[in-house]
Amino acid sequence: MKTIRWVWELLGRAKWAVLLSMAVLAVAQSAQIMAQGSQKFLIDDVLVGKDYGKLKWVLLYLTLTYLSSYVLNGWGRYLTRMNGLALHRRMGGGLMAVIQRMPLASIQSSRTAKWVQYFTSDIQNVSSFVTDELPRGVQQIAGTLLLVIVIGWNSPVALAIVTLFSGLYIGIGRYYGPIMRKQTREMQEKRGEMLTKIEEGISSTREVIAFNRMEWEEKNFRNAFAVFFDKVMENGKLANGQLLLSHSAQWIGRMAVLVFGGYSVIRGSVSIGVFVIVYQYCNQLFNNFQAVFNFAMNMSGQLAYVDRVKELFDQERLSDGASPLEAKVRSLSFERVTFAYPGTVKQVLSELTLSLPAGKKIAIVGASGGGKSTVTQLLLRFFEPSSGVIRVNGIPLSEIRRTDWLEKLAVVFQEPFLLPDTIRSNLLFGRGDVPESRMIEACRAAQIHDFIMTLDEGYDTVIGERGYTLSGGQRQRLAIARALLRDPEILILDEATSALDMETERRLQEQLDEQRAGRTMLIIAHRLSTIRNADLILVMHQGRIVEQGTHRELIAGGAVYPQLVATMSDAEPGSAGA
Repeated sequence: MKTIRWVWELLGRAKWAVLLSMAVLAVAQSAQIMAQGSQKFLIDDVLVGKDYGKLKWVLLYLTLTYLSSYVLNGWGRYLTRMNGLALHRRMGGGLMAVIQRMPLASIQSSRTAKWVQYFTSDIQNVSSFVTDELPRGVQQIAGTLLLVIVIGWNSPVALAIVTLFSGLYIGIGRYYGPIMRKQTREMQEKRGEMLTKIEEGISSTREVIAFNRMEWEEKNFRNAFAVFFDKVMENGKLANGQLLLSHSAQWIGRMAVLVFGGYSVIRGSVSIGVFVIVYQYCNQLFNNFQAVFNFAMNMSGQLAYVDRVKELFDQERLSDGASPLEAKVRSLSFERVTFAYPGTVKQVLSELTLSLPAGKKIAIVGASGGGKSTVTQLLLRFFEPSSGVIRVNGIPLSEIRRTDWLEKLAVVFQEPFLLPDTIRSNLLFGRGDVPESRMIEACRAAQIHDFIMTLDEGYDTVIGERGYTLSGGQRQRLAIARALLRDPEILILDEATSALDMETERRLQEQLDEQRAGRTMLIIAHRLSTIRNADLILVMHQGRIVEQGTHRELIAGGAVYPQLVATMSDAEPGSAGA
């Protein structure tokens, strides 16, 4: 019941459209049954009774009921399709919002194919079940109830025969339902694993060919497909067993009704017209019981999809925060922040305390694994501190409205993600209010405009999957230009220039210093040229700040920093003592 209640709440205002489709289809089914009933009058009154004056009324009744049935069925199909598309869109948007608010660890621990399956197979099945199969199930149930009333009125014995064999359907459904539901869930899980293998195989094509591991990759796919195939066959065998039992019961029941009806006509207890419609109604009732049975069986399987999607909607979400942040960022500090990545026990940050002065260029340096990039992850709220607090203008970051805070930031990672679209689309990233001149200005500052203009299509050049047609340095510069277009209060560069040559980086840094003068810029880098002129350099070691100051101050009085400078790739001999 919790699952059904969840789906009902998810429908929102669309629930009334779903209820309307159920009512329309139920009335359409009733009109069709009523149309078939006209045969009794046609046979008994017109043909046998030779009352030909009733023929026109029988034909008029038949025309009106069949026409009503056709019109209502068409309207019902339109409603189910419209409702299905609406629910699919609503669930897709809701699911995307859920994923974007999940802890990053939950996303990183799963393959892309798993999430793709949620959006394609699972959501499609759930929306089809709720807006199409469920109304059609109600239609079959309504038709079944009407047939039971009509048959029971005309021949209680025939109804008893059909009811007896319908009991077999219920018994079969109760036996097979839970098994089918479990097997369908397992089958979908194996399908997801197979899709993951396919996604991995496509993504790693370059490495697979380079290492001559094509046969190994094919073997991995065949093994994954074999497991999925076995689950599909198990499901098919179970379905075949169910069909064998249900079809056998249905055939025996039809023969029993035919024998009893024929005997009743011979005895004269029923008319030929009544026998004809009762036999037809009994056959239709058997079909309706079969349809209701199939609906019940499919419902068990479809609820497995609903359960999968509901589990995702019910997963842990990061807190959005409630406090608005409209003022400029005046202070940003870490107070005894400790953090360990989920699934690990090693503390990356250990009671980290630091203050990031607003309007300054701040650099964070340290050995690999010292926690530098983790500071970025926490500022972006990809993760929450294990203990301690991050404060913005004195307010805990976890209490600030997430969207307000993220509007203040722009970040460039060492490996930026680019859309398989045009350069323009990657720069705008969904924003349509950026003037062309401003976009060009940002690209000039990022030292990428001249390269773009050498391309045949310029800013409308398609750069391929993840921007693989560009070099690493070009991708980084494009990402920097994208960040500059946001004109953020705080710009974070996390090894964002590591792939650039020294001269290009020098020109880029000059442009950044000019454009970002008086604005906060946080830099994580391993190059001396990137951090030398920072207003404040924070030296991290084993998750703590061990030294801080300007380059000259740290060279003169630091212990860890001079050693780091000596190991930097662009450090000149003797620079540690400069």
